[in-house]
Amino acid sequence: MADKTDEITEAKQPDKTSNRKGINWAALGIFFSTLAIVIFVCAFGYGYFQLAKVNTSLARMVSGLDRQAQKNQKDIAALQASQEAMQLTVQKSQELSSKQEQMIANWEAAQQGNLDKWYVAEAQYLVKLADDQLQFNHNVAAATTLITRADRILQKVQAPDLLEIRKSLAADLARLQAVPQVDTTALYLQLTALNHQIDQLPLPPRPLKTETASAVTETKDMPWWKAGLYRSWDSLRKIVIVRYDASPSLPLVMPEEKAFLYQNMHAQMEGAMWAVLHRDMPVYQTSLARVMVWTHRYFDQDAQATQVMLQQLQELIKVNVEPPTVNFANSLQLFDQYFAKAGAAQ
Repeated sequence: MADKTDEITEAKQPDKTSNRKGINWAALGIFFSTLAIVIFVCAFGYGYFQLAKVNTSLARMVSGLDRQAQKNQKDIAALQASQEAMQLTVQKSQELSSKQEQMIANWEAAQQGNLDKWYVAEAQYLVKLADDQLQFNHNVAAATTLITRADRILQKVQAPDLLEIRKSLAADLARLQAVPQVDTTALYLQLTALNHQIDQLPLPPRPLKTETASAVTETKDMPWWKAGLYRSWDSLRKIVIVRYDASPSLPLVMPEEKAFLYQNMHAQMEGAMWAVLHRDMPVYQTSLARVMVWTHRYFDQDAQATQVMLQQLQELIKVNVEPPTVNFANSLQLFDQYFAKAGAAQ
């Protein structure tokens, strides 16, 4: 019996050994599979990290290239602008060189005794000065003097081409002589003197008439009740006084309004002075007309100061301060045509 048991035990022992070997191979398979998965995950993570790093580097490189491209575009634009500026400078230099060559040619011609172009150029310069004096300073006298001098200079040149220019200058001179000359300085000083005289204008006296009738004499023969009623009515009339004034007398200016009246008069005179300097005829006439109206309305007409003021205002309001409308555009155009024709002939 014991022998059978031992045999059975010995027979079972090889089975346990085979089972242990099977279990070990399964564990090794699981271990290696897990290790392979871990290695794959690590490799994938490392690859993803490297890919992200490469993408970041590429993005930085693209951004840097964009900035460099923008900078290059700006540099190209700056170079184009510089090139255009250089071309413009070259063009101006060429024009200046041609002008210098023309001046040298004119100088050589002048050395040989031909001064006609210099005389014409001097006359043109004088006409330009006259135009500036007339347009900016409204100085008719200076413009007339300059035009006369230009015509005298052209008399030295015996050239048929200058006939039209001299005709135009003669017409300009005739129009200048027809323009009424206004001495702006003298007119301004006259207005300043009148402005100082405003404070000397006297206001009209307006005393109120007093009633000399006595209520005592009127109520002497009245009954007592009529006398009392009359006295009450007389007291009421003294409280409220209403008078009808049908005479064309001047309005009464209150003492507190006197300063405002004089200030308004000064303001209108200063407006007329401003209009003289700026050659504004409507403002000039409007300001002086208001001063005349207020002088008639508010000041004593019998006073000598008022009469002198009105007389001077009537004379000044007739002065024409409008700027002259004469210009020398036609003459200057003829000068340009003359020089263009002379340059083409050379």
